[in-house]
Amino acid sequence: MSNIAVWKMIQEAVTSIGTDAISMAEIRKYIFDHYGTVNEGTINAQALACCVNRQSRVSMPENNRPRIANDKYDFLYSVSRGVVTLYDPKKHGVWEIAEHEGKLVVRQTNESINTNPNIGSYTTRILRTVHRTRTLSDFEHPSRDAVECYIEKWNTLENYKAQESALSKLFKQFSPENNSLDDVLLKVAALNAFYSTNIYNVFAVARHIVSLNIDDRLKRGDESLVMDIASGHGVRNTKNGKELRFYSFATKYCSHHQPEVYPIYDSFVEELLVYLRDVDNFANFHREDLRNISVFKKTLLKLQAFYSLENFTLKEIDQYLWQYGKEKFPKKY
Repeated sequence: MSNIAVWKMIQEAVTSIGTDAISMAEIRKYIFDHYGTVNEGTINAQALACCVNRQSRVSMPENNRPRIANDKYDFLYSVSRGVVTLYDPKKHGVWEIAEHEGKLVVRQTNESINTNPNIGSYTTRILRTVHRTRTLSDFEHPSRDAVECYIEKWNTLENYKAQESALSKLFKQFSPENNSLDDVLLKVAALNAFYSTNIYNVFAVARHIVSLNIDDRLKRGDESLVMDIASGHGVRNTKNGKELRFYSFATKYCSHHQPEVYPIYDSFVEELLVYLRDVDNFANFHREDLRNISVFKKTLLKLQAFYSLENFTLKEIDQYLWQYGKEKFPKKY
């Protein structure tokens, strides 16, 4: 490993490649070719820190105070998602990190933009993001080291590890099929107890799952199965009479049969994905889109690729996201 700072490697790569649109893949290849093994997550994070027009840069320690973008870390301009070029103030305008209503915001320093109520669409989007998102000063962006750390931490959580071991035996060894009401009832009750999924009529849900004849669909990885399990069971809200939608439970039920096909949805995971969307723009989605299993899975795959986490399974990434999301976005009771 070279002693040269990663941001300097990035600067050298962009200068050497010298085109107006340079992909992160090209930058990583240059660094690997010239410096050997360098953490891909670090490269991505440092590139974000050095992009003068990316709001996410203010979450980095290099950019935690107001200043004009003329420092050593201010040499990249984001052309589009995953594509950058060398920053040229004459071409791209002068950018700054400024304090706006007590928060840091990335913007151009042109006075007419700052004072005009009809400011440009990019700056408008940035300001909306600042109002919407908490910037966590001690936030650690996803990386291989971070995921490995939380996987190790997971293995020290005796209660969760024991629960997962018990559920694995139940779903994989004792009751792998779903055509017996007794078997399905055991699995629904166990998931409901371990995960607190708030299903107050486990019998109705178990009967519903048996009626769907799901085994072949599970083997095929049919994503629509999650939505079918989540609704149609007849369990209703006692106040308004509307049928409840057990989406989180349904992802867990399918995942415990096929963990690498069906990722587990959880509110902590949702909060972390939304935060990462706002600060790093790793994917485009609305919060409510994550309640659709196909969009949710695609979002996780985009996160896996964006942060270079391909060496980890979806199950391992889920363990990381759930723990870190719970740590950073605890529920307030």
